Amino acid sequence: PEAVAAYKRMTGDEKVIMINGWGTGDTEGLKAQVNQEKIPYVSASFSAHLTDPSKTPYNFFVGPSYSDGLRAWLRWVKEDWKDKSRNPKAAFFYGDNAYGKSPIEAGRRFCKDTGVDLVDEEIVPGAFQDATSQLLNMKQKGADYAYINVTTTGVSTILRDAKKLGLPTKFGSNPYGFGEALPQVAKEAAEGVTGVMVDVPFGEDVPGMKRLVDFHKKNHPDDTHDTFYVRGWTYVQVWSEALKRADKTGKLSGEGVKAALETLKDFDLGGLTAPVTYTSSDHRPTTTVNIYQIKNGKLTKAKQYEMERKQEWLGL
Repeated sequence: PEAVAAYKRMTGDEKVIMINGWGTGDTEGLKAQVNQEKIPYVSASFSAHLTDPSKTPYNFFVGPSYSDGLRAWLRWVKEDWKDKSRNPKAAFFYGDNAYGKSPIEAGRRFCKDTGVDLVDEEIVPGAFQDATSQLLNMKQKGADYAYINVTTTGVSTILRDAKKLGLPTKFGSNPYGFGEALPQVAKEAAEGVTGVMVDVPFGEDVPGMKRLVDFHKKNHPDDTHDTFYVRGWTYVQVWSEALKRADKTGKLSGEGVKAALETLKDFDLGGLTAPVTYTSSDHRPTTTVNIYQIKNGKLTKAKQYEMERKQEWLGL
């Protein structure tokens, strides 16, 4: 309801031609309106359900989808697993909401395709302080690996409870559960944990970082800074470029901005995230996925995967 009210205010009173949106629930909830009213909606949700322009022509995001992230992590699992006498066993932890469930079907199918046995799925509440019962269920199923699709607070709770129980399971996380804050919150329970990162950590040695760090120091040096700050920066770079291109063609309207976004090809973001491409038939901005690992409390790049741009994965 809040998202709908804000959307109506922006498109009605404020006459905006583009919106930088937020999460999966509100983004998927608004997609029918957005597409009917032709307002490009660039969401912080990476739900693959938003990538098929035949269904959601006005939805965009900047980075690999949650689904490609989970597929890449499962590929890492397969490579990390050394016992060739059997397949690795995996579990999924996720919330009973649009964000939590977004990549799960893609993950189930990819497990079958890639030789990972999905032995358990644990649904956790929206907010929770204890995950012991879910972890004991998982322990009974013998999961070697577990992917957590909740935000950082929930990931931290699961990791700390798993450590208390002495579980040998190796944990991985989605991009909204993984970043500089995780080792700060989960402490030593985060050590060795892997995660999908859409954007590089703040301060990483890539060409696009200097301008961002200089801007940060000049404008708000006392604020916290992390990968999510980097994400905001990449979003502004993408949609401001689209606005400039739309303006240049004299089409500064919803339809004009959508068309301009679809002219971005290998749009270089200075290594902050992978180059971005949108077409009128495919809104997957990139299928490059980076897996990071926490080592000595620091985020370290473990692997980069170029996931296939399969037609059957569009929108899944």
